[in-house]
Amino acid sequence: MDSASLQPNYLPMSNPLLPYFQIGTGRPLIVIPGLVGRRGVPDRLSRRMQHQEVAQLSQSRAVWSIDRRHGLASDTLVRDIARDYAATIANLFNDPVDIVGVSTGGAIALQLAVDVPALVNRLVIVSSAYRLSDSGRATQLEIADRLRRGHSRRAAALFIANTGATRIQRSLLGAAGALAPRIVVGHNDPDLLATLNAEDAFNLGDRIGMIAAPTLIAGGENDRFYGAELFAETAERIPGSRLRIYPRAGHISTHGNRRLVRDILAFLGDHDADTRPNGPASG
Repeated sequence: MDSASLQPNYLPMSNPLLPYFQIGTGRPLIVIPGLVGRRGVPDRLSRRMQHQEVAQLSQSRAVWSIDRRHGLASDTLVRDIARDYAATIANLFNDPVDIVGVSTGGAIALQLAVDVPALVNRLVIVSSAYRLSDSGRATQLEIADRLRRGHSRRAAALFIANTGATRIQRSLLGAAGALAPRIVVGHNDPDLLATLNAEDAFNLGDRIGMIAAPTLIAGGENDRFYGAELFAETAERIPGSRLRIYPRAGHISTHGNRRLVRDILAFLGDHDADTRPNGPASG
């Protein structure tokens, strides 16, 4: 793949499209990524990390990784962010598209599927649910408080530590976050705070059953932001949805997770695998 194909299309704010980059060929697959800190246009390292997150999904698809808008208002809600995504998707594509939402991106994808169902062909929700768990919400509120106080190292340590599945993993990840806070929480990023606040207020419980698109919910058994119980409850509330719970896994992403990528592509019909309705992952 040539380097030009990795260059994201970062458009000025006057343009109705959100910033995005595209890799791979084939049918379009929209990815709404998880929470990440930044300040302004992402630098080369951030773009490279975004590329790695979705590279495996581009095995058989043209993957469009779409970022959130810059300059979010402090009182932004998830439905406001989803509205931005709806406008961008409607501008880019003429037909309903398959959408993968990861972590915070999963909340946005769920909101999009409820509010603008005509845009969604199939829906994959990774490490997300119709709301945060009580402990996940408390953790994000503490992260936001540390950021407001200017304690970026402590915020990054808490943030990244809670993605681990075991105590040892959380300890190592927390140390890494404290050493490189800008990679985790960016630099004085008001959009990160706005998005944290939006997700803390997010609860789609009374509308989640309206989702009509075929849906896959996938998450780690030891996810500290949501948890297996909320993943299962979300799947139960969406008619005909499928559930994959990965034993001993934490707050997972698609990067480097071959089993998750295989299950996503199987659900989307790109190759065969066992994705039973509301069934746990094997192994």
